[in-house]
Amino acid sequence: MKVALVAGMPNVKLMSISNSRLFYKRTIGNNRYLCFLCNVYMKKLLFPFLILTMALCVQSCSEDFDIAAPYKQYTVVYGVLDMKDTAHYIRIQKSFLDETKNAFDMAKVSDSNFYKESELEVMIKEISGGAAIGEPIVLKRVDMNLEGYPKDSGAFFTSPNYGYKFTKPLNSNYQYRLVINNLANHTMDSADIELVDTTRFTFRSEIPALNFATTSTNFSGAVFQIYVVPGTAKYVEGVVRFRWVERPVAVTTGGMHDSADFVFAQLSTKDEVASGKLSVENVRFYNFLNSAMGPAPEGIGRYMDSVDIIIYGAGPEYADYLKTAELQSSGLSGDQIKPLYTNIRGNDVFGLFTSKTSKVLKNRFITSATIDSLRLSTRTKALNIQGYYKP
Repeated sequence: MKVALVAGMPNVKLMSISNSRLFYKRTIGNNRYLCFLCNVYMKKLLFPFLILTMALCVQSCSEDFDIAAPYKQYTVVYGVLDMKDTAHYIRIQKSFLDETKNAFDMAKVSDSNFYKESELEVMIKEISGGAAIGEPIVLKRVDMNLEGYPKDSGAFFTSPNYGYKFTKPLNSNYQYRLVINNLANHTMDSADIELVDTTRFTFRSEIPALNFATTSTNFSGAVFQIYVVPGTAKYVEGVVRFRWVERPVAVTTGGMHDSADFVFAQLSTKDEVASGKLSVENVRFYNFLNSAMGPAPEGIGRYMDSVDIIIYGAGPEYADYLKTAELQSSGLSGDQIKPLYTNIRGNDVFGLFTSKTSKVLKNRFITSATIDSLRLSTRTKALNIQGYYKP
């Protein structure tokens, strides 16, 4: 059996990524498998956002890829800049394809995934009017485990876990160019982006409470909606973060705290983003909480806490990535896979370099009518929601 393995690219999400891992396996022809194992290493990734795999193992946007090819090395790049962050990280790894070796054995060897520190020179250039401003920002290689972003355990090694870091504040008046000089083979890879301006991305109006009590489409208010000012974002996503406490019904204090994020709407087309309207049918809140919380154990009550309403915005590169990923879903045939999106310029390099931002309305309460509906609705009665959480 010939196995292709691609390492180093995390699942691309807009919201914060908590420990998650994707293993995707698909049959191609007779006894051939293409395995994409992507290990998430950053908790503050692009966005709460969907679980789409960036399988970076293609040769170009116009060529097919032969999974039976001999060993070849590719560079995989992942970077998401956010004006609000005080530290910025770029992930640069090697992917590998070898029909003569066991993919899971290779995945455990860090040398198969990382370049030597002396092999790469990584820089960020600030660009204005087509010209570089000031001196390039030279990125320092760091161990992400020590930076507070450990990798999950699994098929891949967990240490070392390298990324490239810089801390200079970002300026929305500049474009940002990522430059990767490979000193070993004398090649250069690069990508240019404009930042999503945090100061221009916001809620259009205040949202004091979350109300999704009405679920019948025969009445007004059966849809929850908010409006955002997208600014320079080309993709927008809305999230409600639910929090609750579980404890025995007979107990009046303490309990186990839990939470879950509901991605309730996404805007990806030009017209959708321009409208700024994020909406969802109220019934989907009930379906989500049913799935996220599950039936309450015998004698356990749930008490709903406040919620956070979060909006995320991303640059055009992320929007293009999503569109390309949708086109890839039509399937595989024979020994070839279809090309996937990359905005990194260079030979044998693939990845995503983009920008994001977010805004949060914290600690919004759930209306009493909604709490009553959650308690009494046949959709959520098994959750055994007792009312509001009182510390």
